[in-house]
Amino acid sequence: MHNVSNALAAIASCHGLGVSKGAIIKGLENYNGTRRRLEHKGIINNIRVMDDYAHHPTEIQASLNAARALANNHLICIFQPHTYTRTHELLDDFSRAFALVDTVIVTDIYAAREKDTGIINSRILTDRINLNTGNAVYIPDFNDIVKYLHENTATGDLILTMGAGNIYQVADMFLSATTV
Repeated sequence: MHNVSNALAAIASCHGLGVSKGAIIKGLENYNGTRRRLEHKGIINNIRVMDDYAHHPTEIQASLNAARALANNHLICIFQPHTYTRTHELLDDFSRAFALVDTVIVTDIYAAREKDTGIINSRILTDRINLNTGNAVYIPDFNDIVKYLHENTATGDLILTMGAGNIYQVADMFLSATTV
């Protein structure tokens, strides 16, 4: 709905500036979206792969709500938590944020500027998600995630990598793999 609102505002602005209807339509048709916001990365064996920068529970739920509407079969989210403090402080919110997915694969926390104090880790987050939804799997290694995806995805599935760190690399790795 956010993108629809933005498109309507762009149409109204262009119309107000005297841009022709044809040019407005062409511009909308050529718009590919914003990088790392439900970004279409590719399709392999009729499995769609997307990436999203969401790293806060509210953003996650909004992105997953939109992705759910795009999934023809299972929605699989690979989530990389961003910072230890955020993960710890919002643990309960994170634990409920993945209710719309069939499977959420949780990888290790992307520390960014922080050091691991040992207070929180991705196993704790995975366990907490499973208390609410029972749909979480902890896989820390990107290569192991790609292997899991090869073994557990099917035609019509939507894979969504999500987080503010380097998790987008999993989407690229999956798409460049020669076997699915």
